[in-house]
Amino acid sequence: MLAMITPRIVLNGRPMPGQWGRNVIPLPPGQHHVHVHLPYLLPAQIGPADLTVWLQPGMAYEVEYRAPVWAYSRGALGPAPQPWNGQGCMIALLVVGGGGVLLLLLLVLITALSMG
Repeated sequence: MLAMITPRIVLNGRPMPGQWGRNVIPLPPGQHHVHVHLPYLLPAQIGPADLTVWLQPGMAYEVEYRAPVWAYSRGALGPAPQPWNGQGCMIALLVVGGGGVLLLLLLVLITALSMG
C-alpha cells in the first residue's frame, strides 16, 4: 500500500523530488543532513528517518531508506540492508485481532450448540 505514496527527501533543509528505487543526488564534499518520510494524513509523516553524512572529494555514499511496517514507527535510513521497523507492533496487532475473531467465532459456535 505504501508503494502508492512517493517518498519525500529533504536534503540540508531543502525538499527535493524522490521516488522509490535509486535516487542519485550529486553533492559537494562536506556534511549533509538527509531526511526521508512518506507524506500521509494521520500521522502527517509516516516513517521519518534522519541521517548525517560526511562526503570526501570524489566520494559516493549509498544509503537505503526502508519504510516501517507499522505506520507509527520510525523509518530506517543508512547503509544497506536496513531493518523493517515496527514489525513487533504489527505482529502484536495481528495476533490480538486474530485472537478476537477466533474468540467471537467460538462464542457463536457455543451459543449455536447450546440452543440446538
